Amino acid sequence: MIATIPVGYADGLSRTLSNRGHITVNGHKAPIVGRVCMDQTMVDLTEIDPVYFNEEIVLFGDPLNGAISIGEVADQMGTIHYEVACLIGKRVPRIYINHNKIITSTELIQS
Repeated sequence: MIATIPVGYADGLSRTLSNRGHITVNGHKAPIVGRVCMDQTMVDLTEIDPVYFNEEIVLFGDPLNGAISIGEVADQMGTIHYEVACLIGKRVPRIYINHNKIITSTELIQS
């Protein structure tokens, strides 16, 4: 099963991940298939069951939770992890967490 996710190179998912990168769904890697487009990317969910509409996906995160690390994404892109983080566009919402509590950017600066 091929699914379309609403994330593309305009959000910071590099086109270099086309046909070779992965995302994570339910702690399982799902390969990116085809080209990463401006606003969407297709992934193969054939090996992941069940998957529901509006399921949470993880582009990169904590490997201890089954996610792909930002370092692994950087390796797939042939770059360093700082570049991967810097590619994330302004239209991607930021949520700041400090001691398991969601805080504002002002609170983050003050802490």
